[in-house]
Amino acid sequence: MTSHDPRSVSAPSIPAPDLGFKAGFGFYLGVIVAGLTAIAGVVVDATTATVLATAPSTLTAVLLFVFIFGHRLRGLPERIGQSRRRRLACYLPAAAFAAVVVLPAVSTLKSTTRLSVLVIASSLLSGAVAVGVSRMARNRYVAAVTPDEPVVSWAWHDPRYGANEWVSLAMAVGLVLAGVGSIAAGNWIGLLWAGYGSVVLLANRFDWGDDWVDFDASERWSVPEIHAHAAGVVLERTCKRTLVPWASITGIELTDDELVLERRWLDIRCDRSAIDDPEAVLEGLERARGRRRQGPSVDARVAPVDKTK
Repeated sequence: MTSHDPRSVSAPSIPAPDLGFKAGFGFYLGVIVAGLTAIAGVVVDATTATVLATAPSTLTAVLLFVFIFGHRLRGLPERIGQSRRRRLACYLPAAAFAAVVVLPAVSTLKSTTRLSVLVIASSLLSGAVAVGVSRMARNRYVAAVTPDEPVVSWAWHDPRYGANEWVSLAMAVGLVLAGVGSIAAGNWIGLLWAGYGSVVLLANRFDWGDDWVDFDASERWSVPEIHAHAAGVVLERTCKRTLVPWASITGIELTDDELVLERRWLDIRCDRSAIDDPEAVLEGLERARGRRRQGPSVDARVAPVDKTK
């Protein structure tokens, strides 16, 4: 397999961020700035009414600012989505807000109920928004490095989805424990949970039928799909796209039961019976893998050219 120098490939023109990313990123920055403003207000002993009035105005102002000047963020979602480290960096503000809780113990900052509630709320809200920003960035990165039509696509029915007997046992035990705890707290609805969990355990133990513990991945309301591109294999789930580069795939095997894309840590397994034409899919995978040897590296399609090296 030949290697390619990213510096020898000019980065393509990346469009400005779309409206969805600008809205999400603007709200993300707005939550952070509004949280910092509110915390500063509490520290200087501003009234609660002032803090509550300032925070929404600050969030709105930041959101409008990003909407107006968001075109200057060209390439930002792709660069964030390109690296797991950068995606994890989206959660740093949430961690910083949470760290403010312990500041009174190591500084002269006075601990108050208002401050504790505010930093916890800011941490939870910024963390929740960071999940969306990180996912949007990864989806846009995957779209940027896979502009070509997929060589082959198929529905992904993982044979491990809910098929492991230990999954049903763990769920049943959890229901029983939750039911017992609910009964101990005086809520008799827990009898239903404990009863259902016990029936599942007994059915699994005495083989009363497969309906209790058999989960069919094809019955999911949104079946994931796999697309083979020159850059790699794209795993497409609901609102989530993940790129597995060909360099991470060590082998492709078609058995009597499964199509397996072998990786170093966790293989991608597909139920063969759910694939319309397994041999055609295997052939398409080999063709897509061959295209990878002829094209530039994945990172070279997004990363700007570094002429300093």
